[in-house]
Amino acid sequence: MRGALIFLLACGGSTSAVVAPKPPPGATTKVEAKPQQPIDPIAALATPPDDRSWIVPGLAQLELGGPSFQAPTGADELEVTLLEEQATMVRVAVRLEHLGFALWTERARLLGIAARDQIVSSHPGGDFVDYRGDPISAQLHTGARVRVLGHRDKWAQVRYLGALEIDGWVPDTTLLWKSARDSSYRGRVPTGRTTLMVLPGAVIRTEAQWSARELAVMANGPFLDTIKEIDEAWAEVLYEDGDVRVHGFVSKHDPPGRVHRPHEPEVAPTPVAPNTLIAAGSCLYAGDRGEAIGFVTSDVQGELAPSRAAGWFEVGFDTPWGPITFAMQGPTDHELVKCQPTAP
Repeated sequence: MRGALIFLLACGGSTSAVVAPKPPPGATTKVEAKPQQPIDPIAALATPPDDRSWIVPGLAQLELGGPSFQAPTGADELEVTLLEEQATMVRVAVRLEHLGFALWTERARLLGIAARDQIVSSHPGGDFVDYRGDPISAQLHTGARVRVLGHRDKWAQVRYLGALEIDGWVPDTTLLWKSARDSSYRGRVPTGRTTLMVLPGAVIRTEAQWSARELAVMANGPFLDTIKEIDEAWAEVLYEDGDVRVHGFVSKHDPPGRVHRPHEPEVAPTPVAPNTLIAAGSCLYAGDRGEAIGFVTSDVQGELAPSRAAGWFEVGFDTPWGPITFAMQGPTDHELVKCQPTAP
């Protein structure tokens, strides 16, 4: 009877149909090449997105083969719109407070998005999980965003960073690269149980012993719900928020585990020195005589200077990648070309 109640993790979660995502970085699945229609970044930026994607800002270019720039270490996840991809690079539309533009970045920078509730396994293929009652497990909720670290046998190695950190494996079919879900964060779910305050690094395990497998590590969430006190050292606990649910055991005395949340950059990038008010609608180019890749969405101060090409200027803005220099076109610095589409 007990054997009939044991199921493979790969069958866990909802059984509703999910559209299979593109393979994560490292996948070797062959796909038939199809010609892609040229992407107009101006039109894409002017259209409210149907789907959202997220990236960890890192190495990027305004145009393929152009100068590269690097985001500071520890840059926050950024919501973008996925436009197109070539080999290991993806083009995304970035919408900031005062400007929008397209850039190319490494495909590995894309965050995977949980397509359904899914238990995280310790290895490819899945753990055996007893589904009687409330299973001891770490689970991603639909819409949770994860970093994809590797790929093996149709499984993806992922890392979730939030109030706690979870490392493990999920089937490829449970990850999407874009989603219509709102990006607003849903906080910790209150249960009415007694809370246990823990320090960063507290490890939640599968059993009440230090040698048991690690399910999650507390990062910046100080409270767990106590299900049962095991003894003076161990407690059965639960943590749940809008992204994850973890049920396991925590020690009140064991040393802290390792967390991977990026540290603040040791040297912050030097900000631009604004000298000109750039009018809304002004067009942003990848370079002199290059492609129009964005526009200023509302009046904003920028660092403007003449370019070497006649009728062109360089303008710098602060962004999540640090200062980025775009090209602008116009007979004078007060008559810059505009390309923001107007509402009908």
